[in-house]
Amino acid sequence: MNTSTLEQGPIFVTCADGEKGMAIVQYLLNLPSQHKHLPRRPIYAGLADATTDRARALKQLGANVVAFDIFNEPTKAVQALQGMDKLCLLIDPLNDRMTRNNILSFSTSFIEAAKAAAVRHVIFLTPFSPLDDPLPWTNGKAADDLQDSNKHCLYRPSFHYQFKRMEQFLFQELDKSQVTVLRYPGILHQHLMVFRDYVAEHNAFPLLDFDYTVESCNISDIARATACIAHAPLRRHASCVYKITGPQLLTLEEVSERMFSGLQRDHAVNRMDLTTLRQILYDNLGNEDHVGFLLEMWQRKRRFEITRDLEALTGESGKLLNEFFDDDGIRDFFKKPSPSMA
Repeated sequence: MNTSTLEQGPIFVTCADGEKGMAIVQYLLNLPSQHKHLPRRPIYAGLADATTDRARALKQLGANVVAFDIFNEPTKAVQALQGMDKLCLLIDPLNDRMTRNNILSFSTSFIEAAKAAAVRHVIFLTPFSPLDDPLPWTNGKAADDLQDSNKHCLYRPSFHYQFKRMEQFLFQELDKSQVTVLRYPGILHQHLMVFRDYVAEHNAFPLLDFDYTVESCNISDIARATACIAHAPLRRHASCVYKITGPQLLTLEEVSERMFSGLQRDHAVNRMDLTTLRQILYDNLGNEDHVGFLLEMWQRKRRFEITRDLEALTGESGKLLNEFFDDDGIRDFFKKPSPSMA
């Protein structure tokens, strides 16, 4: 197969029925219409059930939906990836079928399948960075390495530990020239929508007793960067590691201020301990692993940074938090009960 053919080959996206996955598929499909020099690659959306509303929506967008249960039929991943040029390896802990006990097997099955199917390029998306302290909450003991820190983590196995294991396995199985790593920080603007019911009832933002600085970004920025990498020639991004951040570093109180400003409400916060906040999230999400993942992301101990990687990849800066909430659709969302996360 010649190079020109390879550069027009199909792209496969895992977890395509989640919010991030659907956004990535949509950007992959739309980017060639915005940049006429790009060929229209076939886009394949990997998911577990082809009968859902989201699967039907992906078909309507123009994606080829590929449904199989990788947990019970891992060999089907090899069949699904046969002939694929690129794999966008998205592992979404907020997917309904994903748990802290199966998320590692999901990723390793796809990595092994990509190797067996001779996929040329794997784009690995991860919310974690080497700058992160691997201990979201500890029992006070010091940890010398990743394995030890996971043992000391109060919620085991930690998602940080699992994603670092995934990354290690990826580079163990594939040459680094086949891999691009795309990191994104913990607080996604869309995640804050889980507080809709609380805000509606209390007209205040639930805030922990102690404040801290956070990195943030928008799902659309992640999807746009992924699509730009996937549509580009492999040589441009081979062996590269990028980190997508929004243009601001904010404390959580500043996050709440911008959120309420966009929603056109008077700003107020209710201070609380971690147990109370955890219960608020569980009442909203109804899934302990989803709650654990969000808390682990929001309470990282890290060195904070703002990168220019998004601008370098896409030519545009990231979306501001107040821009996200200053939207009629988001305001309407906060007027309705019972949100769902996926």
